[in-house]
Amino acid sequence: MKLLKVLLVSAVPIFLLTGCWGSSELEENAYAVVIGLDKAEDHMVEVTFQIANPQVGSTETGAAQSEPPSDIVTVTAPDILSAKELANSIVSRKLNLDHLRTIIIAEDFAKTKLAHHTIASSIIDPEMRRENNIIVSKEKASEFINKNNPKLETRPHKYYMFMQKRWRDTGFVPYSTLNRYFQRLSGELFLAIYATTEKDEIVKKNEDDYLAGQVPQKSGDPVQMIGSAVFKDGKMIGTLTGAETRISLFLRPKGLSHSVIQSYPDPINDQYRISVRMMKKGKTKVKIDTKTNPTEVKVTVPVALQVFSNPSLSNYTTNLKNQQRLKESIKDTLEKETIDFIKKTQDEFKSEPFLWYLEARQTFWTIDEYTQYNWPKKYSEAKIEVNFNVEIENLGEQLKPAVIKK
Repeated sequence: MKLLKVLLVSAVPIFLLTGCWGSSELEENAYAVVIGLDKAEDHMVEVTFQIANPQVGSTETGAAQSEPPSDIVTVTAPDILSAKELANSIVSRKLNLDHLRTIIIAEDFAKTKLAHHTIASSIIDPEMRRENNIIVSKEKASEFINKNNPKLETRPHKYYMFMQKRWRDTGFVPYSTLNRYFQRLSGELFLAIYATTEKDEIVKKNEDDYLAGQVPQKSGDPVQMIGSAVFKDGKMIGTLTGAETRISLFLRPKGLSHSVIQSYPDPINDQYRISVRMMKKGKTKVKIDTKTNPTEVKVTVPVALQVFSNPSLSNYTTNLKNQQRLKESIKDTLEKETIDFIKKTQDEFKSEPFLWYLEARQTFWTIDEYTQYNWPKKYSEAKIEVNFNVEIENLGEQLKPAVIKK
């Protein structure tokens, strides 16, 4: 009898652990790697699915030379999940979001409350991961996806993955995921990647002071990603240029963008600009005094410079006075641009994208005290000082610039 009981107890896990009811073969699934969200009538949403063709770009390329790299389907439905079910009436394979990495939101849709409701409700589906990247397109998301035809990447998910990694190199766009979006819904500013295929080209001396679509371009991929879409309380309220996005990332206490290449006016000959690599040396120090009125904020940003290009051929290498002049000029430019941008966030957005609210919150004993303090309002009235500790650590390998002898 005892042996029979042991056998019965041992058999129970077999029935619980060997279930295959939800299994499906890989070739039976259609994997959407990008989805686009557009505004439709009567609180409906136009959802565009870009479904990857697994044969294109794989070892079986020879058998798929005439096939497109992806299929694009747009349906109108109340939300993303119902749109996925509706799309299954068009797509031969079962639509799956397990490999989804990018969500494109049209700018006009991002400025409505429905955009937040649509995104927040979709998280119920376990296939919707919080690591999905958010991109805001100037035009309709469906147009953006259809017009994006990159030259070097046949697989759409690879294109978006490589482009989104470039922010670490350039700082032109922020790191924006669903997880970070949901963390900043209480008055804080959330920055999303801003992109477009529409062109409104402008030539500027400051190479990072562009929005997507403004970069002067003669050929190449149709999509430009530079700048940020600014969200507050789940709605888009404005945009930042590439230069303003860089400032935002550098002012964060633990910014992930530590090195950018940027040009500044030559203090000796203002007809030229000097290109430098600017590296963040350590954390940005933020001291917030919440007991004063107005609130006082003191920020210190340690940066080191490596001079890359000197078109004016002025002697900065051996002339110490010129080095000091260059250092002070870059410091003044950085502090002026930063203060002007902070003033813009105080007046226009009434909040900050620098994650300073995390520092302010640490000065209170309870969350209720912090909530009653109303940080966004206090920030918009705060007295803010910014100091860049600038050090020049490298001026190139040549002692003197080559000059033409007459």
